[in-house]
Amino acid sequence: MVLLEVVGWIATLIVISSFLINDMLRLRIVNLIGAFCWLIYGIIAVSYSIIFLNIVIVGIQSFKIWKLTPKK
Repeated sequence: MVLLEVVGWIATLIVISSFLINDMLRLRIVNLIGAFCWLIYGIIAVSYSIIFLNIVIVGIQSFKIWKLTPKK
């Protein structure tokens, strides 16, 4: 249970910190990392709603990051 709590707190702090970022690309990257941490939390806890939500968020953030990344 300790690992679950540690992952949950790390995910929480990362997502909260993403709200303090003004640069959209950096915000999306930090939020992607937070969602990935929440996905790990959901897998450890076997919580299908958390798993589903964060798979969707990881997908959305990945797409948005791809769109924001400058093309050469």
